[in-house]
Amino acid sequence: MAGIYSGIHLKLKGSKISWEHKLKLAHFAWISHQCFIPNKEQFLLDWVSQALVGFHTKKQTLEEDVEQKLWIFLDQILHSSRLQSLMEEGKSLKLRFAIAQVMNDIIAVAPTQSSPSSYIGTVLSCCQGVLSTPCFGMLYRAKYELLVELLSKLCLLACHCVHSQHAIMHQVLNVLNKCLKRYTVLQRQQNNNNRLFTHVLTQLFEPCLVLQNALNIHVFDKDTNHGIHQLIKDIGSNMAIVLHTGLFQAELFSFYKEELVPQLEKSEKKKGSFKDLMTPVCSMLAKLEKIEFCEKNMQLSFLSNSVSLLYRLFLDSYCREGNEILCFQMLVKLFRCLCAPFAEKQDDLKELFSAWPGGITALESMLNLVLSHNIYNIAEDNIGGKGSQYKFYRSLTEILVSNTGKPSPPWFKCLQTLNLLNHRILEPDLADILHACFDADLSDIHVRKTQETFVISLLKTYAKLRQVPKLFAKILTVICQLATEKLKNPILLSGLTKVLVEFLVQLPPNQMLDMWAMVLENCQLHHIEDDQSLSLQLEHLCSLLHCLMMNMKSLDSNTPVLVIHRFQDLMKQITEDLILPSLTILKKCDVEADDTLWLEKLCEVVLMLLYTWIEVDTVSALNCDKYASQMRKLVLPLDSPLEFWNFSIFFEDKECWHKIHRLCKQSSLMSLFYFGLLSMQKIKLILLHMHMPTEYEILTLQASASFLVDSSIILMNPKGQEPYSGSVIAVPNAVNVNCLPVTQWHFFVSNMVILLPYMSLTDMYNIADFLLETHLSPKNQSKQVDSDVRIACKEVSESLLQGDSFSEMCILQCIFITSILKKGAMLVREQTGIHEILSLLTLKDTDWHEYTNSVYIKGNKIVNPKVIDSCDESVFVTNMKNVLQLISSVPKMNEFVSFTDTDLLIKLIELICVLKPDSLSPPDLCRCFLFLLSLANSSSLKSLHVASECYKGLTCLLSSTHANYLFKIAYASDILKVVLTCIQSANWTVTETNEPHWQNFLDIMNSFIDTFVSLVIKRKQSILINLETFTAFLLHSVSNMEKTFWSTLMGQLHIVILKNLCHHLILAIQEQSANQEHTEQLSSLLKQIAGKLKTVIHQCLELSAASPLLPFILVTSTTTLLEAELADGNLHNSELYRLFCSQILKELCYAKEQNAFLKSALHYLTVCIPVKEVYPRSEGLAISVFTAVGNLLASPWFNSEILQKAEVELQHLLNGVTENCTCEEFHTLLTFVFNKLEVCNLWRKRYKVLFAGITMIRLLLKCSLEEDKSTLFWSAASQTITSLVALSIEACKEHTLISTVVVPVLHTMALFLRQGEQFLINPHHVTLSLSTLLTVPLENVKTEDFYTVFLAIHEVLFSVLQCHPKVMLKSVPTFLSCFHRLVASVLHEGQQKGDKGNLLDIL
Repeated sequence: MAGIYSGIHLKLKGSKISWEHKLKLAHFAWISHQCFIPNKEQFLLDWVSQALVGFHTKKQTLEEDVEQKLWIFLDQILHSSRLQSLMEEGKSLKLRFAIAQVMNDIIAVAPTQSSPSSYIGTVLSCCQGVLSTPCFGMLYRAKYELLVELLSKLCLLACHCVHSQHAIMHQVLNVLNKCLKRYTVLQRQQNNNNRLFTHVLTQLFEPCLVLQNALNIHVFDKDTNHGIHQLIKDIGSNMAIVLHTGLFQAELFSFYKEELVPQLEKSEKKKGSFKDLMTPVCSMLAKLEKIEFCEKNMQLSFLSNSVSLLYRLFLDSYCREGNEILCFQMLVKLFRCLCAPFAEKQDDLKELFSAWPGGITALESMLNLVLSHNIYNIAEDNIGGKGSQYKFYRSLTEILVSNTGKPSPPWFKCLQTLNLLNHRILEPDLADILHACFDADLSDIHVRKTQETFVISLLKTYAKLRQVPKLFAKILTVICQLATEKLKNPILLSGLTKVLVEFLVQLPPNQMLDMWAMVLENCQLHHIEDDQSLSLQLEHLCSLLHCLMMNMKSLDSNTPVLVIHRFQDLMKQITEDLILPSLTILKKCDVEADDTLWLEKLCEVVLMLLYTWIEVDTVSALNCDKYASQMRKLVLPLDSPLEFWNFSIFFEDKECWHKIHRLCKQSSLMSLFYFGLLSMQKIKLILLHMHMPTEYEILTLQASASFLVDSSIILMNPKGQEPYSGSVIAVPNAVNVNCLPVTQWHFFVSNMVILLPYMSLTDMYNIADFLLETHLSPKNQSKQVDSDVRIACKEVSESLLQGDSFSEMCILQCIFITSILKKGAMLVREQTGIHEILSLLTLKDTDWHEYTNSVYIKGNKIVNPKVIDSCDESVFVTNMKNVLQLISSVPKMNEFVSFTDTDLLIKLIELICVLKPDSLSPPDLCRCFLFLLSLANSSSLKSLHVASECYKGLTCLLSSTHANYLFKIAYASDILKVVLTCIQSANWTVTETNEPHWQNFLDIMNSFIDTFVSLVIKRKQSILINLETFTAFLLHSVSNMEKTFWSTLMGQLHIVILKNLCHHLILAIQEQSANQEHTEQLSSLLKQIAGKLKTVIHQCLELSAASPLLPFILVTSTTTLLEAELADGNLHNSELYRLFCSQILKELCYAKEQNAFLKSALHYLTVCIPVKEVYPRSEGLAISVFTAVGNLLASPWFNSEILQKAEVELQHLLNGVTENCTCEEFHTLLTFVFNKLEVCNLWRKRYKVLFAGITMIRLLLKCSLEEDKSTLFWSAASQTITSLVALSIEACKEHTLISTVVVPVLHTMALFLRQGEQFLINPHHVTLSLSTLLTVPLENVKTEDFYTVFLAIHEVLFSVLQCHPKVMLKSVPTFLSCFHRLVASVLHEGQQKGDKGNLLDIL
């Protein structure tokens, strides 16, 4: 064979052989082991390299497809597994420098071509292969210029591909990233700093910046460019490293200092070849200003992106203490470079630059760097710099303010940063800046957010300076100017609301009163009817006044007297200069006039201001004894009832308010809203001064409450609802016509407790219907334009229903339940039995609130009512009994009930669950219970979710203190009969898609039956009668069902019922052991139910192959059956228990994602362990169970999360094992555990075995052992602690094992030390655990791992300190070393997160 393949190397070099044949021979020679060529791999590399270099240098002519195939062959070699094997064997191969140059040349030509060569992708792949292979990477290490050239050409090619979206873009970026990483490594190895700077500046500076700009401005599609964003992030980071390492070296600092601050660096000029680079700043800026190499449409963006990047890199290198002036001068240079494109138009420089978004963005970035690096020192600049920095920042402000036509987010951010640097920078232009803020177009959410942030920053700055009135005066001036031009935006936007409220409360009262006075000075009422702008101005100013008044800190007894007097004077001034003159104007005006816009505005203003004034006056009078209320004194009792529109008890006379009411009716809805606020103030005032209500006072209160309900219904029209942000009290500007429905509903709900006693039943029905509709409505998302926390009607309704106050509104809650039932009746599609049931539950002739109302009026309190005589023979009781009869007859009709909207029906059911069961009156509880029971009876598999929700709601209602009233209507056995009849009549079929729903339904049914039977037994009335009746019915119905009609699903439901009956009968027998007669009767019932449970279990086992089976149902039922027979003292089904036990032991370790089965299986084994008949083998059940538990813990799917869920069951099981095993068996168990704790398991990477051993030791430590077993366990203490210490030391060598091995070992060690307080005689065991802590890594650990390790070490140290103090005193150095490591690690972790606290703060 060797002879056949000899001479291939001669054929490859021969000129007569065609290139196609040569390529086939070369490919064969590379992959074949039967082809022998001396140094074959190097020969083939040299051959293909020579061919490609020859073609590129025109020394030989090849067809293009041949050249492409040669590149493909080279690429296959570079990425072949054979080459990797040769590298691992240590064989040395090399490539020629010429091939690297060829690749560079091809990559350099690609961007200039309209469509790159077809084989450019292959060349890039070859390039990546060369860079990835260590021995070939020597090409670039030996000839550094090749790598610099390659990097430069790849940057330009990447720019071309990004702009053209070429198919090879992703490949180019990958190769570029690889090349950048290689270059950064070589950069750090360079000793010639001058050479490094030259290479970066002359060859890489422009390409890197151009590519950085292209990547920044281009928008990549996430779907078509998967993973591109992380790649771009890596490339940007690596390019920044290249520029930073090359241009801003520590060795070049003196050159930068000499150039930027020559007066501080008066040294001799350097000589030599580096002469031209003695001005690095000028060299860089010259290249930036000559941007002809960049496309015209990208020149400005290139300049803005590059300048900010260079300044950041400069500061990273040279921003140290004492270099602030140097950093500032660099900022000046870069800013001038940024303005270079507009240098020819010096006169228009300010306007041109301020209109350039990219330039503003770059300036904002650089100013943020100045702020974050603390470059601007005001005092130092004034003393040493003669204010040069201040002058520069002032010039920047002038440039920004020169063009305020359309402010952008960077514009606001620049101003905010300048303000944070020094508020004096903005002060001369503050009026113009505020004018631009309030006049800006805020339709763009980003502009709005930055505007709000800037205004908040101004407020905080002037608050620190205690000069808020000074800023407020400028704001008022701007508002007055803009009001004449129709202000575009509200003064107080939603984003400012919360911050402003918190801000104003903290201001000193004198500053707040100064601002009050300023607003009052600017409010003008003269000639308001002639100048519409005055009404707009008044509206904005009064809104500000309202905000100031409502958010000022309330007066109290500690307030200085001078402040109180000034406050009182201003309150008086508001009434005399604003409120009373406004009311006089409204009183004299002609309501029927055509031009009433100014009247509407004035009406809104005066109502809002009056409401505010009354609120502030009342609160001040209540909180401060020294304040004298200026409100007209209310004379009670009233001589006659007041109309709802009559507010003469505050100001003016009845005629004036009647006219204002007429004006409100024909004006905007806002006036009606403020009218409602005043009505609420009237109600509060009367209630505040009323002692014993008279007829006139009650009529007045009822009239006002009725008006509030009627106006709310008008205002809460859902059309055009918009979320509401803010508070009616805090900021009125947050209220507008669009969000008025939500605002009114929020206001009404907030005061519902006060209004409810004076509302009529009709009003309550209307409110209940609206409450239900809003709660059921979908969330409003159409108008949610930003991420502000906004309030919608649905949220208001939810907060009301979930709050404690609604449960105290008994009548409203009763009416609300009626609304729910009526809504449910409307969802029934056909006139069936369920429709008749729902009609009875919502009869109009029955006053469902009558019982609640009578109790409410009399003030009685019902506590667990067993019998209510007034309702014995009422229509209510009769209806309830009729409803229950209809419900029991529904399954017999075999009706299929369909609903118009199942989702809405489920919402109604969930809404009943939201109501607090204890707050429901007995009639309401019965109605809800029967409503849910009727829905559950009429549901089928298609509405399995409905049935689940119904039984969940029924279980919730049974927890009520009034649940016993259900048995006034029907016997408990009758209700259970209805449930059982419903279950048996349903046609249950389950598929794979709805199997999880069926499992959930079983859980809910189990909870319902358990709660119901428990309630029957706890009630201690007619227990035997109910249980006997239901048991007889259950046994009869199950017996009558022929086997052909059985299904596993039906069996599972019967198992749930029988199991719960068995369980509660066992408990009842134990409780009534003293009553022999009852015990015998209950035991008889238990035998009957247990026998039927056994039958059902067997039938389910027989049918389990035909339909899906939930094993935990059978396991729990068999456990209950075993407990029942153990309680009876006779074991009749040993074979069944033995079968289950052996099957569980086999399948326990396969219970993946079966938590319910796992828990039930462990409980079953716990019950079985004391029963010898279950496992009659010679080795005993204890060892088998212990072995099965060990295998379970060592299963691949078993983890700490599952252990946490099943730990209680595991602990009980091991308690049973240790109690029922002999000493010899216990010794075998310990040997089994110690085998799992051997270090060889760690070396073999059998981590799950270790996890099992550690967990079993911890569980055994928690067991209460008998004396002989305890002695045996602690005699092996040396082996236990040695195993744990060895595991910890070995596992600490790998950081990946910290959470899985080290932390569990430490927790077990701490428990071992605590439990061994009385048993550990040898102090060496304790000192050994302390020395182990010194090996646990605390640095370079993940944050989540550090937290767990910290707690584990702390637990061990605390265990030593608490339980072994004498040993600790003898090992003080070791203990303190461990503690020191712990504290030091906390400090280090805090510094990593950026915390600046001291040691005491952290501890």
